[in-house]
Amino acid sequence: MDRKDLEAATGKLFGQLWAPFNDKLFAESVELFKKRIELAKFDIAWFNGKFCLDAGCGGGRNSIAMAQLGAKEVLGIDLGKEGLVDARRRAVELGYNNIRFEYASILDIPAQNDSFDMVWCAGVMMITDDAESALDELVRVLKPGGHLYLLVYATEGLRWPLIQLLRPLSNLIGLEKIEMAIVDGDLSANKRRTFLDDLFCPRLDFYDWPRLRRMLEKRSMVNINRWGDDVRLDHEQTLTSYREDLKSLLKIFDTGRSTSLGRDQKLFACGEQMIQATINSIDIAVESILVGELTKERAVQQLIGQGHHRVIATKR
Repeated sequence: MDRKDLEAATGKLFGQLWAPFNDKLFAESVELFKKRIELAKFDIAWFNGKFCLDAGCGGGRNSIAMAQLGAKEVLGIDLGKEGLVDARRRAVELGYNNIRFEYASILDIPAQNDSFDMVWCAGVMMITDDAESALDELVRVLKPGGHLYLLVYATEGLRWPLIQLLRPLSNLIGLEKIEMAIVDGDLSANKRRTFLDDLFCPRLDFYDWPRLRRMLEKRSMVNINRWGDDVRLDHEQTLTSYREDLKSLLKIFDTGRSTSLGRDQKLFACGEQMIQATINSIDIAVESILVGELTKERAVQQLIGQGHHRVIATKR
C-alpha cells in the first residue's frame, strides 16, 4: 500500500473500534492511564496547566485522562473518523471543553513547532507508513524541555510471533467473519478492539530496545526512560494474565470453527491449533516453575519477552 491507501485502511479499521465501549469500560480505560502514570512515578500534578497532544487518539481516552489531570488544552488527532465522533461525544458528555479532536495523521501534525508540553503517542508510530518521519513530527511539535511518551510493540516472547502467523489466516477468513466469531463468543468490547487491531491492522512493526533508543537519541532526546515491568497492567503483567489473553483469542477461533463450514472452518481450526499450542507452552513452563526446573524470571523473559516498550523522553 502507498501512504494514502494505508492511512485510509487504518482509519477505517480503527474508527469502528471505540463506539462499542460502554461508559464503564471507557472509564476504566481512562483510569488505566492514571494508574500507569502513578506506577511509573511520574508526577501527575505535572499535567496541570499544560498543552498536550494525543497523537493517534482513537476514542479519546488518553485525551480525556490528561484533561482530568489538569491539562489546560488537549489536541487529539486520529485517522479514524468514527472514533473521533465518539471521542467528541464523550468529551462533551463529561464536560471537557478544553479538548479538541481533529482528523489528521501523525505524519502531518496540524501544529506549529514547539507547541506542546506533552506529546502522547501510544500504539501508533509502529503502524505508520514511515516511522522515522512520524518521530520527526512528534519531536517537531514538542517544546524544548517537554516530554514525549511512546508505546510501541517490542520483539521477543510468544504472542507477537503467534499473531503474525494468525494475520494471514484471519485475512483469508475476513474481518466480518472474525467479528461474528467475537460476537458469538461473547467477548468484551475491549477484547474486540485488541484482537481486531492485532489481526487486521494494515501495518505492524516491532522494535527491540536498542533500536528505539537509537531513534530517540538521534533526535537529541534526553532522559530516555523505559518504564519497567511494574507498569504493565495488562496481558503482559504475569504468565497467568498472558495465558488468559490467549484464551480469549482461542475462544474466537474455537467459536469460528464450530460455527463455520468448508474452507473457513478449516482456517479457524488451524488458528485454534496454533493458539492452543502456544497456551500449552505456557502451561509447560508453569509446571517447570512449580517443580523447580525453571525460574519464574527466566520463564517470563522467554515467553513474554520485552513486552510493549513504554518510554518517556525529554526534548533537549
